[in-house]
Amino acid sequence: MFKKLAFAIGLLVVIPAAQAAAASKTYHHPTITMKAGNRAGLQNVFAWDAKCRSVQVSVQASKPKMGQVYLYKSSFKIPASQSRECAGRTVRGYKVVFKADKKAKGSTLVKYQIQSKNVDGTFKFRRTLRIK
Repeated sequence: MFKKLAFAIGLLVVIPAAQAAAASKTYHHPTITMKAGNRAGLQNVFAWDAKCRSVQVSVQASKPKMGQVYLYKSSFKIPASQSRECAGRTVRGYKVVFKADKKAKGSTLVKYQIQSKNVDGTFKFRRTLRIK
């Protein structure tokens, strides 16, 4: 049976469980430019199994300079482009959001990792934020 772990950042990346061990690498996302004091959505994280049920994921972020990472529990619809069988079904996951300090200026690096007990491997993400 396939279990899918999905990470959404504009485009959705789906990693079948069979490939998860090979997928334990660091993903570098494009730089985001933002204003001090504002929030920036970094990624939506959600997963589902072969029966279209939510699969628990955990997100751990390191403390960045010049701001804070927040995790918001949320619901997501599975896109048809990723699963015909589960398209339109709702699953639970997290929105990963960075909030810049009010007086921040310059660049900061945000690092976080995602795991699921249903999929072997850890997925690491890095994103640079330019704060004006």
